[in-house]
Amino acid sequence: MPSNNVQLQYGQIETVSTQLTHAVTTINPQLMQLKGSVDNLLNDGLFLQQTSPAMQHAYEQFTVQLTQIVTKIEDFAKQFTAIKTQIDDMDRTMAAQIKGNGS
Repeated sequence: MPSNNVQLQYGQIETVSTQLTHAVTTINPQLMQLKGSVDNLLNDGLFLQQTSPAMQHAYEQFTVQLTQIVTKIEDFAKQFTAIKTQIDDMDRTMAAQIKGNGS
């Protein structure tokens, strides 16, 4: 943990933001692939007339919830990037104001 009150490592911010965004693009398709596997299992390999449709519905709801949660990961990536951008903009604005007052 830095001893400064503020510290930004732009490269690290970009790396983590990219990792988070990439996670969403890889995890959600995996969840859909798993749902397809479960659907196939409950239609062929583990079929019970009443239980299988109930399990299929429950797993579908579970997948929807997980997909929504995983998608929220990208919100953190956007927040980290926005903080970096806002601080960078503030720094540039302050520097320009100081340079403008010093002339």
